[in-house]
Amino acid sequence: MMSLRRIKYFSVLARQLHFGRAAEELGITQSALSQQIKALERELGVGLMVSRGVKGAELTKAGIVLLEGAEQLLALHDSLSDRIREAAEGNGGTLNLSYSLSGASLGQRDLVDEFRRRYPDVRINADSGCTANNLGLLRSGAVDAAFVRETSRSPEIESLLLAEEELVVVLPRGHHLASAVRLAPQALRGEPVAMWPRRLAPELHDRIVEQIWGASVPQIVQEEPDYENLCLFVAGGEALAVMDRRVALRYSPSGTVVRRFTSPVPTTKIAIAWRSAEQEPVVRRFVSVARENRARLIESGRVPLGMAAV
Repeated sequence: MMSLRRIKYFSVLARQLHFGRAAEELGITQSALSQQIKALERELGVGLMVSRGVKGAELTKAGIVLLEGAEQLLALHDSLSDRIREAAEGNGGTLNLSYSLSGASLGQRDLVDEFRRRYPDVRINADSGCTANNLGLLRSGAVDAAFVRETSRSPEIESLLLAEEELVVVLPRGHHLASAVRLAPQALRGEPVAMWPRRLAPELHDRIVEQIWGASVPQIVQEEPDYENLCLFVAGGEALAVMDRRVALRYSPSGTVVRRFTSPVPTTKIAIAWRSAEQEPVVRRFVSVARENRARLIESGRVPLGMAAV
């Protein structure tokens, strides 16, 4: 097993081809350098240097081969050392992240792009899922952070509210409520509704139901796995759907209309979540960037509905 220290000594000597100059560069005595080179030759069982007098030296064929590999090995060692330090400081390493399936229009990508700009050496492995799935990945350790549609109420998971988004109703164009400029939540009670399954995000589901239907039970006639399919079902004329305004504007096809609610406007949330016991510097830096971005948006006034009041 070759010593990296001896490989470095050999590399400097092979470049200088002079024991005196090499020893000076390395900050050791000539005798110490000579001893280390001899020890390296014993380890390899070959001669690496041939003395040519007056402290000069010449590489053997074996020495030439070793020099080629030594330079690559030392460069790899330096690169690996830098990456290890960067990972320990949170400037490098890997961040395993899961996006919210319904968060593409709610600023989650903007936060990740800002983090990439600040820490370009961090590799981000990204997945996506509903809130229930993302929290499961977080608890299992499969991801380091995840976007979720509600702030956490669990002691093992911390969360940071990023924004609140206005809820709207998506209606078939010929629906009898479509002529209204704004709708009171009570107007939806008794109407056929399309929604996504509660198991995908129980807290978000319950928050929407509570704000729109109160103690009543929504008349759900169809469940779809995502907002795009919900909007397509609504376009068929059989039901209405409630969702985030920006999501509705993104996915609503022709044949539908989007109507806002009367005050007090109902809202949903998007947040970033991570394990409470998390100690990895790269995760702490990601959360720090999220906090700074949130504060900057609040100060500038460029925030989704309700966020500044939280």
